[in-house]
Amino acid sequence: MAVHVQRGDNEHRLIARLAALLFLSGACALCYEVLWMRRFALLFGGGGVAVTLTLATLFGGLGVGGLVGPRLPGRPTRIYAGLEAFAGCWALAFPVLLGWVTPLYVEHASLGVQALLVLVLAGPPAVALGATLPVLARSVPDRGVLAGLYAANTTGAVLGALAVPGLLLPVFGVTWSERTVAIVGLCVAAIAMSLTVTSSARRAGGAPARSHAVWAVAVAGLVAMALEVAWTRLASVLLGPSIHAFAWVLAVFLAGIALGAAWGRKRGTLSGALAALGLLALLGTFTYAQAPLLLAMLYDLTGADGVWMAEVALAIVTMAGAPIASGVVFARALDEAGGDGARTVGTLYGANTLAGVVGSAATGLLVLPWLGVQGVVTLGALLCLLAATALSRRPWFLAIGLVFLAPAWDGKLYAVGIYNRVSDLGDRSPEAVRAFAESGWELLSYADGRTAAVAVGRSTKTGNVWLSINGKVDASTGDDMPTQVLSGQIPMRMHPDPRRALVVGLASGVTAGAVLDDGVGELVLVELEPEVVAASHYFDHVNGRPLDDPRTQLVADDARAVLSRPGEPFDVIISEPSNPWITGVSNLFTLEYWRLGRARLSDGGVFCQWIQLYGLATRDFQSIVATFTDVFPDTWLFEPLEGGDVLLIGVVGSPRLDHLPLEPVLGPAGVARLAEGGELNTDDHPGVELRAPRAIHLATVDANRALIEAAR
Repeated sequence: MAVHVQRGDNEHRLIARLAALLFLSGACALCYEVLWMRRFALLFGGGGVAVTLTLATLFGGLGVGGLVGPRLPGRPTRIYAGLEAFAGCWALAFPVLLGWVTPLYVEHASLGVQALLVLVLAGPPAVALGATLPVLARSVPDRGVLAGLYAANTTGAVLGALAVPGLLLPVFGVTWSERTVAIVGLCVAAIAMSLTVTSSARRAGGAPARSHAVWAVAVAGLVAMALEVAWTRLASVLLGPSIHAFAWVLAVFLAGIALGAAWGRKRGTLSGALAALGLLALLGTFTYAQAPLLLAMLYDLTGADGVWMAEVALAIVTMAGAPIASGVVFARALDEAGGDGARTVGTLYGANTLAGVVGSAATGLLVLPWLGVQGVVTLGALLCLLAATALSRRPWFLAIGLVFLAPAWDGKLYAVGIYNRVSDLGDRSPEAVRAFAESGWELLSYADGRTAAVAVGRSTKTGNVWLSINGKVDASTGDDMPTQVLSGQIPMRMHPDPRRALVVGLASGVTAGAVLDDGVGELVLVELEPEVVAASHYFDHVNGRPLDDPRTQLVADDARAVLSRPGEPFDVIISEPSNPWITGVSNLFTLEYWRLGRARLSDGGVFCQWIQLYGLATRDFQSIVATFTDVFPDTWLFEPLEGGDVLLIGVVGSPRLDHLPLEPVLGPAGVARLAEGGELNTDDHPGVELRAPRAIHLATVDANRALIEAAR
């Protein structure tokens, strides 16, 4: 395609401007992705299906846009401006469009309806954004410069990944974040319209890209996205499943791709880069057994305030440079593909992203639960080495022998959640940390589910059985028993005649057993992760086997999704999820969630909410209390485990307060005093989710109990 730069411009300035536009375009695209994923997760539930559907639609749209972009007629910068303007306007309208279709989903909730809604709402802007790079490629015939533009676009995505949790959500909230990003996108469109660039296009006759290059980037896209899913799960058990940890992992992943695309413009070969992707990913598995120990050492250096530096360092170490190799594959494919420049960029970009859809969806739904983190990485390495061998006829497959040298996955090391316990360790040397993690107990089970890694352990000294989800202990037969039992007993006995109850979160099943023991006629038990259901049977000796009781209905779904659907009301709802700093779980500590629960309660209904006192700043503790009491003004506070847990129990009507197994610490007047000054924690302004991860290593029990005492 010939390019004509009008007088007053020069090629270098043009390239710099295009790179700046694509940088901002990449940032906007990633921000849209993260923000829309949050909205879909709130509508469908925070499970893996919402995330998988959103990623598949967005990446699929980007791939389709890559294929369509070179065929769009007109001046490149004007087409680009139109695409960016369309995406920005769509983002402004997105909350309204979502509001229109929400009743349809609530009435006809199913996987097919979910897929249709995501496709309709996120597909069109994704196609537009996917076409932007191939369209601008018409203005730059040099293949090395095209790789640089791809790197700029991906670097912008790094900014977007960090900006959403680090700046946009804390300052603007979800709605105004969408609007802010959309305004930036519209400004990008306006700037693009002002560029004085014209081109004369060879519309449809350009030569296609060579097939070996297309297949190479397809394999790289499939493997890279599969690895990204595996590394995200690794981050959950290594760094903790917080919004900030996930953002750093995504940012490191994208930064590696951008660096590789820029660095690989004149270096290496396509087959060598593909083999390097597999070998480096495989090399990373050798760090998995040491990463929790390194986390403890870094914590000694940085303290609680510098944990983010440890998160970045460990993300870099465990990925071992594999994302860089993925970027090099794309750069070398551009150089070796031949064909028309714009059409080649579109074909390679489309093949890379569409294959990435397959890689992420298959890994999240099938391969990860089947093979685990290390198995996914190993399989990805094998695919890359075999593809590199076929591509170059060099014996890259001989490196497959390295698979047998890789250390086995250490379930004990990750089951105990070093990231969550590191501040309690007096000695953080590697020897002491490994002894803490692996001595004095036996691992009964460890499984990677679709949404989390679930483990069960038993102390060889006390016989205490405990269950951890992503390394965070959420149930046990030891210190947690009072809270687990009383969470079922107290709300049941505060209701005058509880016939139908809902329990959110199975865990050990002890709370569900307590509800059944109190004589409820029907129990709906909501548990999102099937592996937790399997693990709960290790507690059958203390939970009364609630899953075998004919009164129990087990629902494998997200609690918000269940409560949002019309149905028979509940007399008692007990919400006992994990900690509010955990992404996804945090959606069960917002104003909108408790309003959903209030709407499903019968007259005289009771809602019980568990809250931690440890690792939760006073600001966030008060925020949760204030938000809960905004929905349930008549709330009692109980402390089943002194210095550990509290129960907020809101009632609709007149509760029974006689014959309770534990006296309340605060009544409604005291809880109202406790809530004074607390800000509302909402879906749009999720302050607790954003702040709470930075408090998990802080000693907050005394301060929170002082607030409770002052409210008496």
